[in-house]
Amino acid sequence: MTHKQHLAKTVSSPEIPRSARTELTGPFSIAVRYASPAVAALALIYALVAGLRTVYDQDLGWQMATGRWMVQHHSIPFADVFSYTAHGQEWIYPVLSQLLFYATYVLGGYSLLSCLGAAACVATVAILVHRGRLPAIVLALLAVPIIAQRTTPRAEMFTEVLFAAFVSILWHYHRSGRGPLWALPVIMCLWVNLHLGFIAGLGMCGMYLFLELGEGVFGNGKEEALERLRRAAPWLIATGIATLLNPWGPRLFVAISRQNDINQFHSLWITEWRPMRLTLAALKDAFSWGHPTSAILWIMAAGVAATLMALSMRRIAPALLLGGSIYLASQTVRYQGTFATIAVIIGGSMIADAMAEIGPMQRFWLRVAPGATLAILVTVALFTCARIYDLASNRLYLRYTFPSYFGAGEFSWFPQRATAFLLDQHLPSNVFNDFNSGGFVTWALSPTYADYIDGRSVPFGADLALRNMILLKTPLDAALWEQEADSRDINTIIVSVDRRLGTGTLSSLKASCRSEQWRPVYLDTEAAVFVRVRPDTMNLISGLQLDCSTVRFDAPPDGTGSRGRAEQFDYYLNAAVILSNLGRDDDALEATEHAGRIFQNNSGLHFVIGISLWHMGRLIEAEQELRRAVDMRSIDAALSLARFYELQGRYADQVSTLEHAADLSLTPYSIYAKLGYAQLAMGKPDQALISFDNAEKASPFVGEAYADGSEFRRMLAEGRAEARRNLQSK
Repeated sequence: MTHKQHLAKTVSSPEIPRSARTELTGPFSIAVRYASPAVAALALIYALVAGLRTVYDQDLGWQMATGRWMVQHHSIPFADVFSYTAHGQEWIYPVLSQLLFYATYVLGGYSLLSCLGAAACVATVAILVHRGRLPAIVLALLAVPIIAQRTTPRAEMFTEVLFAAFVSILWHYHRSGRGPLWALPVIMCLWVNLHLGFIAGLGMCGMYLFLELGEGVFGNGKEEALERLRRAAPWLIATGIATLLNPWGPRLFVAISRQNDINQFHSLWITEWRPMRLTLAALKDAFSWGHPTSAILWIMAAGVAATLMALSMRRIAPALLLGGSIYLASQTVRYQGTFATIAVIIGGSMIADAMAEIGPMQRFWLRVAPGATLAILVTVALFTCARIYDLASNRLYLRYTFPSYFGAGEFSWFPQRATAFLLDQHLPSNVFNDFNSGGFVTWALSPTYADYIDGRSVPFGADLALRNMILLKTPLDAALWEQEADSRDINTIIVSVDRRLGTGTLSSLKASCRSEQWRPVYLDTEAAVFVRVRPDTMNLISGLQLDCSTVRFDAPPDGTGSRGRAEQFDYYLNAAVILSNLGRDDDALEATEHAGRIFQNNSGLHFVIGISLWHMGRLIEAEQELRRAVDMRSIDAALSLARFYELQGRYADQVSTLEHAADLSLTPYSIYAKLGYAQLAMGKPDQALISFDNAEKASPFVGEAYADGSEFRRMLAEGRAEARRNLQSK
């Protein structure tokens, strides 16, 4: 058999020879005949349910605002037009996606945007299962949570869909010598104007060249590979030229370079740009079928298996491609969607080939295939139905504190009422906002108010992003705030107080409400607004200032069904967190009672109950609740419980709790430092030195952020000095 005939056979042949299938009868025959289309249908239904969720992304706001600006001004912005901190700085970003998002919003609001996200998720999965054999289709179903995460309405969603199209076309052409290569430059014309991820399409073209060259070097089909390359060359060249068909021409590649530079900062501070940590806690997730992060671990395991199978068949180029994609996905969470595409299409194909080509495996598979196929169908159906139920009932979103609900519309964290209040009351500019809220603030307040920072990052630079985070951790009456307010003429602050956004909350809401230099004028379960005390704002403040010790949160959403209950749960739990931060523990516990009657299996609920009980002196109950939250993987609860043990002198318990917290965290540098001091208190200076070394290795204070880590480095130096003194005294 020639190599070309072999390729055609492996592309077109099903998992079981036709002769064997015709001899099967009853349910086995039905299972074998309809296994692939049945699993594909389940995958598409699952993708629809997983993709149809409320809009929550923090970048969507500035993307819609850009689309609106272009429609209003009939031009493309080549510089920042939304902020007062980076105004006029060059800003290069594909514009078509922003116009599409704005048009979608105008036509159908957030509900239609949710449907757009669902369509992108379904389209990606449809591409993955198209032409796929059963192993690839099963992998596509398992990858749905990863794909749904990357197809939420934001410009990146287009990269997820179009990259899948590129991989599908090029892999099919590599395997069969057939395929619509003419579509590649057409797709690229769209892609280059939709998202900077178009560079992944060029990367896939390079991977295709590598596959063909690898076939010629390591395989037996050199002539066929060269022929495929000859016929593909014009379309690949046209695809490269198509990247220039954008408003900036070749200068668009400058934007990619700048984005890569800022990604060094993102990798230290922003979750989706951080590397995975394969700790014991993370590996346990692989065995928790309902945990949302289990999908990437399963797909990675399948990718490793496919790589080994490819090597066993001497398919060196696909093996290297799979191995490289696994590495990239482990280094950056953002790349997990593109990895899933490669793992499903190429990895699934390698697994199917191995089952068909490796002698012992083939003989074994032919004996067990009918029963195994039926078992796979039943298992996959039960698994998918359980996952769909968890999504549609909102149990998954509530349990794992996902920032979304099942269905169409907007998510509750958007500070709609706070921004409306700011506009209605004509609060003074300039407005300071936290990084996470920046996208929505841009959408809601421009052009009346310019923003301080938003998710675009590039025009602002790493320095301002770091300063934003530091300010949020600094008391409002500190000199740093006065310096920033004076230098930038800041007179209003709007920050998120939603528990899921974390960095949006000021260091101490209670202290902020008592600030001498800033006064609270608005507070709800999503955001807080403060106005600076100045002679020209005193009349405004006197009419608007509120008393944080008496503000009430007794107007929950009035929705019905699982969506309504989810919104009410989040309302009450956010209220409980805010009330606890204000020192109003009785009110906080009352709010948790309302939340608990709706849903109990949430770590944040038990965390705030534990903190409130602790403040009230009910220590035994507080420890129980904090432990319960820690068992649900709450890092905040683990850190609080460690502090609880420290104050009681229970250093062994403190150490074990901090070790668990470090295992859970993506950025454990400060946890390792606390662990070192806890080990010193236990009289274990040798272990403390190891923890301080781990803290230094995990530190984000490198490069541009180095100057901001002086206090952290001082703490490590003092800890190490004490540990060495203790070792010398022994």
